[in-house]
Amino acid sequence: MESAVQKFFGRRSFRVEEIAERNTISRAQAFIEIKEGRLNARKVGHRTIVTEEDEAAWLDSLPQARPSAA
Repeated sequence: MESAVQKFFGRRSFRVEEIAERNTISRAQAFIEIKEGRLNARKVGHRTIVTEEDEAAWLDSLPQARPSAA
């Protein structure tokens, strides 16, 4: 549940589960991306979070899909 501060300023970071859902990948794949160093994450206590900026950088670094030869 978002606090009043989060609603006012918007969220700048997300739990790994939320990153996975936002990008239609599995939670496991998100952790693989973190482990391989492709997706930057931070620890806050026991929680792993990803900032909007790190999510955007990760998306920009992904290879473009090539059209299949028909």
